[in-house]
Amino acid sequence: MKNSPLITILLVAVCLTALLVGGLAIAYERHFRSLRKLQPQIANAQGMQNLVNAVANEALEYSKHNPAIDPILQTVNVKPGGPAPAPKPAGK
Repeated sequence: MKNSPLITILLVAVCLTALLVGGLAIAYERHFRSLRKLQPQIANAQGMQNLVNAVANEALEYSKHNPAIDPILQTVNVKPGGPAPAPKPAGK
């Protein structure tokens, strides 16, 4: 039986593919690990965003009974009707 160069080429291709898959698996694991490390920070940021939204909603409810805080709410863009944005210059 003769040694076929086709078998050698296919064996080399399989080995290179296995190395490529291994490298991609390692890269995937590293990125997934860094994502897991960021999860507490993401949860903290979402909690803060929920808290700010709750305070803004409470301020809007309070402004229905006491409209004196409307200018403050308008400056922080919680209530519409704030100062008009500066007009954009006309493009050429």
